Amino acid sequence: MQTTEQTAAADPIDQGEQLDYHALNALLNLYDGNGHIQFDKDREAANQFFLQHVNQNTVYFHDLEEKLNYLIENKYYESELLESYDFEFIKGLFQRAYKFKFRFPTFLGAYKYYTSYTLKTFDGRRYLERFEDRVTMTALFLANGSEELAESLVDEIMSGRFQPATPTFLNAGKAQRGELVSCFLLRIEDNMESIGRAINSALQLSKRGGGVALLLSNLRE
Repeated sequence: MQTTEQTAAADPIDQGEQLDYHALNALLNLYDGNGHIQFDKDREAANQFFLQHVNQNTVYFHDLEEKLNYLIENKYYESELLESYDFEFIKGLFQRAYKFKFRFPTFLGAYKYYTSYTLKTFDGRRYLERFEDRVTMTALFLANGSEELAESLVDEIMSGRFQPATPTFLNAGKAQRGELVSCFLLRIEDNMESIGRAINSALQLSKRGGGVALLLSNLRE
C-alpha cells in the first residue's frame, strides 16, 4: 500500500504553455473577456501547486511501515500513540482515508495546509505528510485506542462534515508539538485579587494567540 503516493490537487493538465501557480492564482483578481471572475484558475493554481512544488518536495517512502518507522525513530511521531493500535488496523485506516481521493478545491486551501499544518522535516524544507496522513493521525489520537471511533473520525473529516480546531489538527500525533487547545475559560471570584489575576491571565493567554472567556457568574451585580 503506497499511502504516500504523489496525489495532485486535480487532474494533470497540459504543461506546454502552463503558467506557474502564483500567476494562476493572481488571475483570480482579473476578469475574463466576458467580465466574469476566473474561478477555474483557482483550481488550476491548486493543481500546479502540487505538480510544481508539493510533489517534488515530499519525502518518498516505499510503504507505510517504512514511513512510520522513520517518523517514530526520528522523533516526528509519538510512538506511544501508534503502539496503542494494531499495525494492520493502522494500515487499513490510512487506506480508508486515501480511498476518498481528496483533492483541494482551491489554491488557498492547499497552500494553507502545506504551510501551516502538515508535518515537515526539521529544517522545514520538505513535507512528510499528505492531507490524508494528517487526518489519519488526528483520528488515531482523538479515538484514544477505539478503532470504531477512529474509522468514524476519518470518514467525518475526509467528507468535510467535521474539522478539528487548529491546535488539534496541527499537533495531534506529533512527538514535538504544541498544546492541543487554544481557548481558555477563566473563572473569576468575587474579590479584587481574583479579578486582577484574571485580567493578567487574559492578557498573557491572548499574547499566545488563545481565545479567552471570562466566567462572571460569581460576581455580585
